[in-house]
Amino acid sequence: MKTTFNIADQVTERFYRLPKVFFSNDLYRKMSNDAKIAYALLQDRLELSIKNDWFDEEGRIFFLFGNEQLGEILNCSKPTVIKIKKELQKCDLLMEKRMGLSKSNRLFLLKPVADIEDVTTFRLEQKSIPSLYSPQKLNILTSRSQKSLLQEVISLNTNDTEVVSIDQVISKLDIPTSLKEVMMENQERLMDDMIKVKDIERHYKAHAGILTDYQYASALQYSLEKTKGKIKNISARLTKAVEDKQKWIKEQQASSTNVKEEMVPDWFEEYKESPNRKRQGIEELSEEMKIEREQLLKELRG
Repeated sequence: MKTTFNIADQVTERFYRLPKVFFSNDLYRKMSNDAKIAYALLQDRLELSIKNDWFDEEGRIFFLFGNEQLGEILNCSKPTVIKIKKELQKCDLLMEKRMGLSKSNRLFLLKPVADIEDVTTFRLEQKSIPSLYSPQKLNILTSRSQKSLLQEVISLNTNDTEVVSIDQVISKLDIPTSLKEVMMENQERLMDDMIKVKDIERHYKAHAGILTDYQYASALQYSLEKTKGKIKNISARLTKAVEDKQKWIKEQQASSTNVKEEMVPDWFEEYKESPNRKRQGIEELSEEMKIEREQLLKELRG
């Protein structure tokens, strides 16, 4: 029996998209389910805003919904709407711009962000379902560098939240360039050990002033390149590396201050105390030395 497409099927197959990072990233994990669902509903209505030409001079799409209208869309009371909006704003997922009297405020939906742990979790999920892709495709992926693999995996599923590359995550950190360079050079270690780069940023700020930026970068590089086995706690490993660096610096400073005094021979001390010390030239020589000197001069003359 031949089966045709039914309009009812098209309706039942429509879904709201809920970003996976809401359940893996610490920034969103504690958000209420109401706020997460509200985000999905608003994200779905972006197309409606485009049809209504609801975008500003910078091309940013916005909504023109009052609290009562949002309550109808989200199927909740006005106080709940206000609570949801505050929760989304706190997580940097919603921005509200006041437009003045008798004008509806503009609501801007903001994109969620992902850190290195989210990226690593995403990669592991993709590896666990190889049957979705051909063996040839998988061979191409696994033969590339981790950075290239990451970019390739991200493009496989366009329904997932947009995930930034590890380069972008590191570049946005509020740390000195010397630390970013060390992290860029050790991307594979960061991803293999599922190290949160935010933990490195927090550790650096907590220990600011103890070492110079260059010294801290050296401690970070040593931790990532020389630690054997998996780094389970990057904060603890860095604390030990910083302590070792401080100890080494103190030893170097101590060795540089312990300069050996020049040994002065006894004959020089006697010479300094000699009453003839201020006499100059040949008169300071003994008779024997004068004779020897004259003999040497004759030999040199020929």
